[in-house]
Amino acid sequence: MKIEVQARFELYGTMKRDGDWYVAYCPPLDIGSQGKTPEQARENLIEAAQMFLASCLERGTLDQALKELGFIPLGKAHPMPRGAFPIAIPVPFGFEKTVQSRALAS
Repeated sequence: MKIEVQARFELYGTMKRDGDWYVAYCPPLDIGSQGKTPEQARENLIEAAQMFLASCLERGTLDQALKELGFIPLGKAHPMPRGAFPIAIPVPFGFEKTVQSRALAS
């Protein structure tokens, strides 16, 4: 049986132009990406963040990674910096559960 779970991280990113490229950066995860347009840079940033978070989940290191990045429990969060934009990062992942049948003794 396959079980699918979807988590959603609400973070923020910043954007700057660097020559012909737009560079998007997510300070909470310390991840950056780029694109030829602001939209492409934002999409690439979300994809990079998805891959980072999915990798942490698969390896069981998400808690450690978030602590090292300076995450703190809810209620103590800091406001989004001025000029930043919100980004929602959906992270789908699944689990396989094998169902074993037990032979009944007669």
